Amino acid sequence: MRSRRWLRAAVPFAALLALITGTLIVHAIESPDPGDDAYLSPVSDAGIGSATLAGRLRGQGVTVTRVTSSDDALTALRGGSGTLLVTTPGLVDTDKLDSVPAGTRIVLVAPDRAALTRSDWPIAVRSDRWAPATADPGCADATATAAGPAAVRDLTYMPDDGSCYDGALITVASGAATVTVVGAADPFRNDRIAEHGNAALATGLLSATKQLVWLDVHEREKPPAPPSRPPTTRPTLPPQQDGGGRSDAGRANPLADAFPAALWATLALLALALLALAGAAARRLGTPVPEPLPSRVPAFETVLGHARLYQRAGARGESLDLLRAAATRRIADHLGLPPGAGVDDIAAATGYPSADIYQILGPGHPDDDDELVAAAAAVQALERAIKGEQP
Repeated sequence: MRSRRWLRAAVPFAALLALITGTLIVHAIESPDPGDDAYLSPVSDAGIGSATLAGRLRGQGVTVTRVTSSDDALTALRGGSGTLLVTTPGLVDTDKLDSVPAGTRIVLVAPDRAALTRSDWPIAVRSDRWAPATADPGCADATATAAGPAAVRDLTYMPDDGSCYDGALITVASGAATVTVVGAADPFRNDRIAEHGNAALATGLLSATKQLVWLDVHEREKPPAPPSRPPTTRPTLPPQQDGGGRSDAGRANPLADAFPAALWATLALLALALLALAGAAARRLGTPVPEPLPSRVPAFETVLGHARLYQRAGARGESLDLLRAAATRRIADHLGLPPGAGVDDIAAATGYPSADIYQILGPGHPDDDDELVAAAAAVQALERAIKGEQP
């Protein structure tokens, strides 16, 4: 009884834990992956792409140049002042962006703490949200004021001076360039650009100059190689290894990087579903066991309910064993035999051949329902014959 109480108390917490885990997994699946080639790409028509925004900018006379590395971006910006759009700051070598020409405007989409920490920009993450929210400009910036409410409030940044959208849009000076951070990718996405003032905000930020360099990177850029050392005549010693083995400390797992994060989240959700299915089916595993009834139930309904359970489980042998055991107890009680009397005792007391009694009350399982019905009828007929009852 104590274990059943513990189970009843644990079920709500287990259900809540499963709900929270499932929600987190679904959120991870639905969140766009910056490593996806379509993510904020100016040539992608997917929902997370940005072909719609690129088309609108070209319609306003902006020259959109797509590049796939920081080095190519710096080369494209040498022709004069322009705007550099960085859609995946977490994958870009931000140190190289310090070399942009004077007058360049850098626009970064939702840079996280790690990306800002690697840079020298005077910006830091203040807070983040579960999902992007719509906010009013709340500032005097002409672009934000003209756009109105926009869905940019996912990440918010510091400092607060001059920020818009509750800290989700900040512009600061960094050397000879200006850096603007936007707290969410929604204004740039094909499936979100038509909502609120997203389109006006995105086009306003990127059309301030007639040249836009679109940095479309979906793999982490490798840092520059260290400068080569001058040759030396001293012998080069091999690196020391602990225990004679190879040190893998700090090395990324290639298997984890070979698949997108959404795949691992999907596998985790499937594993959770299988666990829930196993828990639901666990009550039907194993042989039937006796349990105390919580309330009084008429004998006929009890017998009928148990019979249906045995029938659903296909437990013909167990059903016949119960019928034989019950008939044996009743016959022994009728003949005045001690408890535990067996087939031989009944045969000796009644004078029936032991082989006939053993065939009816002895072990043996039927192969189908017809054999079960015939065996049950034989048990009932034997009991009535011994008791002298009329069929």
